[in-house]
Amino acid sequence: MPAAAMRGAILLAIPRYILYLIPLIYLPSLAVQAQGMDVDPFHVRNMNPFALIYGMPAASSSRLLAERESYLQLTADVANNSIASDSDGERIRLDGETYRLALIWQRGLASGWQIGVELPFLSHRDGVMDGLIENWHDFFSLSNSDREEWSRNRLVYRYENSEGERILVDRKRSGIGDMVLSLSHALESDSHRQWALHTSLKLPTGDADELLGSGAVDLAFWVSAADRWKLWQWPLNLYGQAGILLKGEGDLLEDLREELVLFGTLGVGWRPEEWIDLKAQLDVHSSHYDSELDQLGGAAIMLTVGGSLHLDGDSRRIDISIGENLTTDSVPDFMINLAYVQRFSTRLNE
Repeated sequence: MPAAAMRGAILLAIPRYILYLIPLIYLPSLAVQAQGMDVDPFHVRNMNPFALIYGMPAASSSRLLAERESYLQLTADVANNSIASDSDGERIRLDGETYRLALIWQRGLASGWQIGVELPFLSHRDGVMDGLIENWHDFFSLSNSDREEWSRNRLVYRYENSEGERILVDRKRSGIGDMVLSLSHALESDSHRQWALHTSLKLPTGDADELLGSGAVDLAFWVSAADRWKLWQWPLNLYGQAGILLKGEGDLLEDLREELVLFGTLGVGWRPEEWIDLKAQLDVHSSHYDSELDQLGGAAIMLTVGGSLHLDGDSRRIDISIGENLTTDSVPDFMINLAYVQRFSTRLNE
């Protein structure tokens, strides 16, 4: 994306995020009563179908579970793609929607350790939200790019190059994705600041031919941190993480695959009342492929805004957020994330 176009896209996107943050202006500073509450990150990821197949970790909480405490999360992600480009013998078209449903279970162990498993289900299908997104872009005077040239509600995920390599998904594909195992350890934890070390192992349980997995084992290491700050009378939670992803040899685009990917997250949350969080989160990562195409070889910067509704203190909550790319076309231009989270303490039953 040219620099001028990039600046223009960011400037044109500003009104949308002003609308998202309008509640911040009107909520009074009686947030003091909620200042003892922690804020967890959004569990979101880059939904580009060629990036989603790898084991890039979502943002992780630095506040690990206590011994015998369990955590169950059901999360749903939806992304709409509509972009095409070609460069130096490579051609790509991403036109459709990708859905990801995941069940996440975590368990607190003794001495600050935590284990977890994530079981995803993926589906690539026709872009039923095309009309809604085009109207949204028109309302804010944003470009619809290739959307105006293609018929609505189609599925075409295609890549090909001059070497004869070709990937094509043009019919609905659904199935189990790549399972992820995780292990975390608390480095520091007190009432205001937490640090944790994490590692994850992605297993090739998804079908690479259907873009449901990479066909490889991936290994990730990262450190996360969270801290409480106060801005005037507003208690804020700052959180972030940084790490590396080591990708194994898989079944897709091996000549282009980058073996090491750097990633990070920076977020801020405000909990004005016990029942609600308001959050903004920035996720970044380096390129997954050695390609001149932005959709494959571009670094990603993704902005997610939304909040959490707490139904029973910190025991149950619902996350609602929307995400959008801020720079290159390596991230879909529209994503929705919904999640239901519940914490269990088995001490009550033992």
